[in-house]
Amino acid sequence: MSNSLLGQVAVVTGANSGVGRSATEMLLRAGAHVTMVCRSQERGEQALAELRHATGTANKSGGGRVGELGGPRVALELADLSRQDDVRQVADRIAARLPAIDILVNNAGILRGRRVLSVDGFELTFATNYLSHFLLTRLLLDRLEAGRGRVVNVSSCVHRVGSLRRAGLDDIARGRAWRGGMQAYSDSKLANVLFTFESGRRWTGRGITANALHPGVLWTGIWNVAPRALRPLIRPFSRLLKKPEVGGAAVMYQVRDPAGDSGSGRYFNMQVAKNPSRQAQDPALARELWEQSLVWTANVECG
Repeated sequence: MSNSLLGQVAVVTGANSGVGRSATEMLLRAGAHVTMVCRSQERGEQALAELRHATGTANKSGGGRVGELGGPRVALELADLSRQDDVRQVADRIAARLPAIDILVNNAGILRGRRVLSVDGFELTFATNYLSHFLLTRLLLDRLEAGRGRVVNVSSCVHRVGSLRRAGLDDIARGRAWRGGMQAYSDSKLANVLFTFESGRRWTGRGITANALHPGVLWTGIWNVAPRALRPLIRPFSRLLKKPEVGGAAVMYQVRDPAGDSGSGRYFNMQVAKNPSRQAQDPALARELWEQSLVWTANVECG
């Protein structure tokens, strides 16, 4: 695998903290041009400034666009990924300035302790962690195909306790089958693996590679909003949790694979290919989730 990603164009969601920020810094140091997709303008701009300083990628050219010769190496796009209109708008802005995308890291994620619905009527964790990335990836599919892109879906080992058969898919997606924050998080991460599995099947021959990964059990900002009842259980183990850089390295293992040696439609535990849960390998469930996701996002089939 080559260490250089010189000139490659990457998009990273949830890039202002945790795995996303670590991966963004590593991509920049490897020579890539990166578009950060963040929800908070304040935190996004702070991370952008810090990353430019840390990597020496401040825009000194005074013009141009990310991905263009002479343009800035890193830029910020704002979007609340729980809102489908925001996802569509940010996809339009990205597609308008990037003719090809080499790398898409679907990383943004949340963990909530209470049932909250998005503005579109979906359980907030499911909408943010899974449905937004299903929609964003498909909206950018032409750009990914032009770049023979690699899609990295950041999942989790907790997908193994997720279940999309415990109730109807629509009931789970809309929070009617709510069983607590950790179950919702696990379900969303299972959906990410199923999306990856089905992407690998559907995109055969298009030059796009999609894999899911568990980035390691990391100490990231997501634990700051963990359900209150879980916090006393998490705190004693915080020293055992790995730093976000470990997750960033796992992402880089996937993107530094231009020959496609890691395959497509697969699940990785950090840098090692593993079998996901039995439910994550269910082709009928993967197809059902895909078709239902088309309905939920109200888009015609395009990939």
